[in-house]
Order: sequence, then structure tokens, then C-alpha cells
Amino acid sequence: MRLLKVRAFLKAAHFGPTMLITAISFFLATRLWWEGPAYVIAFTVFLGQLLIGWSNDIYDYADDVKHDRLNKPLVAGSISVQKLRTATFILLPIAVIANLIGPLGIKGGSVYLLGVGCGIAYNFYFKFSPLSPLPYAVACAALPASIFYATDRTPTLAVLAVGSMLGVAFHFLNVLKDLSQDRASQIGGLPQRLGKNTSSVIALVLAIASVLVFTTGQVGQSLTSQEGIDLLTSSTFTVGGDRPTFVTVPTGYSHSSPAPLIIDLHGYMSNSLAHERFAMMDSAAHKRGVIYAAADGLKDSQGYQFWNASKACCNFNNNPVDDAAFIQSLIDEISSKFSVDPKRIYVFGHSNGHFMTYAFACTYPHTVAAIAGLAGAMDVDSESCGTTSPVNVLHIHGTSDEVITYEGGSIVNNFYTSAKQSAQRWSDIDKCSLPAVTGEAFDLVTSLEGAETVPLIYSCPQSTVELWSINGGAHGPVMDSSFGLKVMDWLLAHPKK
Repeated sequence: MRLLKVRAFLKAAHFGPTMLITAISFFLATRLWWEGPAYVIAFTVFLGQLLIGWSNDIYDYADDVKHDRLNKPLVAGSISVQKLRTATFILLPIAVIANLIGPLGIKGGSVYLLGVGCGIAYNFYFKFSPLSPLPYAVACAALPASIFYATDRTPTLAVLAVGSMLGVAFHFLNVLKDLSQDRASQIGGLPQRLGKNTSSVIALVLAIASVLVFTTGQVGQSLTSQEGIDLLTSSTFTVGGDRPTFVTVPTGYSHSSPAPLIIDLHGYMSNSLAHERFAMMDSAAHKRGVIYAAADGLKDSQGYQFWNASKACCNFNNNPVDDAAFIQSLIDEISSKFSVDPKRIYVFGHSNGHFMTYAFACTYPHTVAAIAGLAGAMDVDSESCGTTSPVNVLHIHGTSDEVITYEGGSIVNNFYTSAKQSAQRWSDIDKCSLPAVTGEAFDLVTSLEGAETVPLIYSCPQSTVELWSINGGAHGPVMDSSFGLKVMDWLLAHPKK
């Protein structure tokens, strides 16, 4: 029974168009941003579309009964007008708040809510007016505009034009099936006034025009993240032999000026491409003139990519692969093809990739100037890392991480260090004699409110060890490009001495 009620509420929201708009928002968000915020944006957009659909069915109830539209849940008796009205009033503040405090932000959320307002205004006023296409034009331009503004970009006129034309075309097509009934009900929007044939022609012309503008107005390039546009101007090549790894050389690279190099390592069950879009270190590398390589771990028996980094994480099949040697071979091969500054070679990783940064620093301390990682750790056994050579270390960890917990824990009875133990272990290796100092809190993860990250700094004779604790931070927090830039700037500030 409850499932039937849910289906009735979804149907009352005009489920097909609602899901189409939601899917479009997800597509735009993944093109202009990445999957993490895209899911949240799609959900908040979905809430707005529910408001439009429900308010339409509530207002049209009497007319739907008059024309015996039994496909409408209210007419069929699946739900009552009072229940749908109550659900609408409950949802209204939730949808408004979710869009304003979510990834769209105040600016993007306000623009999208303007579109929602236009959709509701159509239901109560514009459907009776020759200006009936206007709310469709505004609302369907507001959707892409909101996501552009959320990523601190301004939508081009071509993007807005395509959105508006497709919206108006949909308006003309959507009313054709009810044209005669609408006229009988004194609904006098522009399609009802022009008639079926003219409305069909207008919809077709607008659809063709939108395709022409899309293909000739550089809309495709507009729907690429700014980081992606930047990377298009750089050069790429492949290293790694039977484990191909794409390497990006930044614009402005010169063989006469050795460049820094960073190796970027994904987490367990992830891959290089997904990791790039999560941590955005590729964008940071391009902006700072750093050669960038995102490597891939091998697949285990479950088909998940992993790094053989420690007993705890995450070589669950005991594969003998030597990933530290593989990373060293990548560095050697890249250095043979391009001019790499040997004092500025860095490794960054997330989760299992963070474990791997420690394994690499323990094995090849003379190669790497600094390592940085998010949400990883080391094996508790101190003999797992026998190096005595100093390496700059930045450990980043969320206090609310439930996967690799901040306080330490175990995976399949293999214990790993806490965030503070990891930093302390390296402060001992690097012979940091002075007590650690707590620095000023700062904003590292912009999706969390305020200055949520507190640095703990160890000063050592030849290196620096830091722990950045993200208060309330999860295992994979929603991040933007500022995270990558802050981490990259820290790495570049700590070359090999």
C-alpha cells in the first residue's frame, strides 16, 4: 500500500518530465564539476521539480475531473488533494533550503529556484496568457545557469539560448494532446491560440535551431569544466608499459627549466580517472606548472583496483606485486622523457593510495621530496617502515572518517595507525626534536562550514611533518579545486634538502 502511495505522489509530480530535468541536471553537473556534487545537485533539482508538478496537479484538479483524466492520481483517487497540498507545503521549505545550502550555493540555488518559481507561476497564471512560453524559456535557461554559477563560471548566451529554445519547444509539444480540452476550459496559452499545426511547426523549428546553436555556438566547450579546458591546452603521453599511465605536461613547460613531478594514487575500488575528478590534483598541477601522472593499481579477484601498500590495506589476495617499484619505474621513465627536478618529486594518495604514499616513502625515501595523503595510515608494526632518511610528510584526515578511522583501527585483524600516530611515526623518522605546534585553523574543505581544518606542525632538521585534522570530515569529503591547490602549494613549499 505504501509503495502505491509513493507511486501516486511521483506520478502527480509528472514523473517523466521530472526525471528528465533531474537527469539533465546530473549530466550538466558531471560535465561542469564531478560526480560527488552532481548527485546532490540532481537530488535538490528533483525536489524543485516535485513542487512544480504537485502544484500543477492541485491547481488543475477541477479541470482534470471535468475531463475525466483518470491517469491523474488525484482524479483516480490514489491520493487526496489535501494530502498532496500538505506534502507540497512540507516540501517547499526543504527544497528551498536544500538548493541554497547544497552544492549550488546561494547564487546557483537562487537562480534554479527562480526557474522553479517560473514553473509554478505558469500553473497559476501564464498558462492562460499568450506569454505562456515565457516561464518555460526562463526556467530551462535557469537550470544550466545555476550549475555554471555554482562552479564560479558565467553561462554563455549560447548555453542560455539552447536551454530556452528547448524549454519552449517542449511547452508547445506538451500541450498538443490536450489542446481541445484546454480551449473548452478557457486555457488560452500561446499554443492554444495558434493551434496544433502552427504549434507543431514552432516546436520543430525551435528544436532544429537549438541543435544548430549547440553545434556552432561552442556549447560543447562551454559544458567542460574549467580544469578540463585548461588541460586541453597541455600535452599528454603514456608511460608504464603493460600498466599504462597517462602523464600530463603543463602548458609552458620548457626542457631547459626542470619541472616538479607528482604521482597521484587512487583509493581502493577506485581508478585514476575517478580519482582525478575527486581530488582535482590534475588541475592543481596544471596551474602550478607540475608534471602530473595518475597511476592505476592492479585488479584483485573482485575486480577492484588496489595498491599493495601494507598488511592492513588493501591487498586482500596477497598479490606479490611490488607497487613501490612500479611507482619508482614511472618516475624514472618520466624523468628520461622530460626534464624533471629531482628535488621536487611528490606523491599524493587517497585512502589505499595514501597508504601507498607511506609505503613508497619508506622504500624510496631518497627519490621523493614529500608525500601527502587523505584518509590513509600505516601498519602499526614499526618494522614495516625501516627507513631513517627524512621525507616531508603531510597527513590529512577527517575526524568523522568511518572507513579508515581517525583514531586508528583494523581491517581483517590487521591494525593501522591513527592519524596522530602516523604523523608521530614520521616525526621520529625525521628526527623532529621540538614539540609539535598547533597552527591556525583554515578552510580546506569548502563543503564544511567555517575553518574546519586544524594543522599540527612538527619542525625537523631537514624536513617538515604536518597533520591536518578536518573536524567533521568524512572519508571522501565533497571537495572543490581549492583543496588540490592547498595541498599542491604545501608540497611545492617542501622540496628535498
